[in-house]
Amino acid sequence: MREKFTKNQVKEKELIILTSIFFFLLFAYLSGEFAWMKDFQLLVDLFAGIFAFFIGILSLVRFYTKRNYVNYLLLGLGFLTVSLLEVFQLLLSLQAFSDFFTMPSSEVFPSTVVLSRVFLSFVFFLSWIMTKEEYMVRAVKEKLAFVAILFAISTFVIVVSTFSNLFVGLEAYTFAIVMQTLALMFYLLTLIGYTRSRGMYFRNFDFWIIFSLTFSILSQIFFLPYLNLEYELMLNLSTLAKFISYTILLIGFLSSIYE
Repeated sequence: MREKFTKNQVKEKELIILTSIFFFLLFAYLSGEFAWMKDFQLLVDLFAGIFAFFIGILSLVRFYTKRNYVNYLLLGLGFLTVSLLEVFQLLLSLQAFSDFFTMPSSEVFPSTVVLSRVFLSFVFFLSWIMTKEEYMVRAVKEKLAFVAILFAISTFVIVVSTFSNLFVGLEAYTFAIVMQTLALMFYLLTLIGYTRSRGMYFRNFDFWIIFSLTFSILSQIFFLPYLNLEYELMLNLSTLAKFISYTILLIGFLSSIYE
């Protein structure tokens, strides 16, 4: 396949990613003094769920209008699932909607957050594998994406069931930390895969995926207690990084409509 972008153009895109990471980390360093951040967590979570829903819709529309790149279909189905999980968790955490559910938020948290993040990381990982296959063989059928989604869900259920038995009697957050670390590994492998495939030389959308993946990784890092940050600050930064990741990918899908 002929390269669409020059080396200098790719370097400019990489510089944009690195600059964005620098400013986010700078904000994270200074954010301990921003008391107002905790007041916006639920609002950011709400918009993240809405953006995830629109990403799913746009991804499906992008696939069905042009019938190319099955990973669009995979990402669309994955983000629609994630948006439902995130909105469900948000509604559970609001007292105004507590009467609509039979279980309190404490019984499903952090399981719903773990489910959402690990599932999405696995969807990204599968999308990279499918993109890699499509570069070699273009005749990939739609049902492959549905099989991949089914495989992702089945694998996740098996892993959750296995680890749930292992963590019987332990704190729920121990299970969450282990699974979130697994999600971080999936994101890192996906980022390495997209970077090594040199997709940014051929498709503009690969730039947006890599850009989004970097903030997904930052979201995972801040969600895990390895940085020894205050819990609320850690959660706020993780939520903000996730929101930025979704926003970037949403912009990527909007721009890919014209490709």
